[in-house]
Amino acid sequence: MDRGRIRKHNIDMMFLMVLFLVFTFSAVSVLLMAVNSYRSVVYANEANSNARTAIAYIREEVRQHDNEGAISLSKIDGVDCIKMTVDEGYSLYIYEYDGYLMELEAKDDSGATLDFGNKILEVNNLTYKESESHNSIEVTLEDSLKNVQNVTIGIRSVEVESDEK
Repeated sequence: MDRGRIRKHNIDMMFLMVLFLVFTFSAVSVLLMAVNSYRSVVYANEANSNARTAIAYIREEVRQHDNEGAISLSKIDGVDCIKMTVDEGYSLYIYEYDGYLMELEAKDDSGATLDFGNKILEVNNLTYKESESHNSIEVTLEDSLKNVQNVTIGIRSVEVESDEK
């Protein structure tokens, strides 16, 4: 009779151990799923925030330098950029290079290259398109998650050609 009690006691302990292991495995699984979900949400928010910040940065720089004839689209080493005249003989260039939004302030005839610029934010792709009337620039930005955002930036101080002679 004593032997039956010991066996029953061992089976009860094994059942409790298996039940504890199942509970532990379930709790760890739920925790890992929550961590992965949180990580993906944070990554998506960061990419979206970088894209919005990059567009806001470009918009504010264009507005800040919006003087007659001071803003144009240009190319440095074959890469499209916005060129903004800062002072006489100096320009600010905003462009995408090597996965980053970059800015470069340089003397016009200095021969500066793309890698001289300062990294602002991480972006995947950035393109510019000027309107036919030259009074706006359409900026298309692709973030690291391949989400595309478009914004049209109006240029108020457009250089007016005169027909007077």
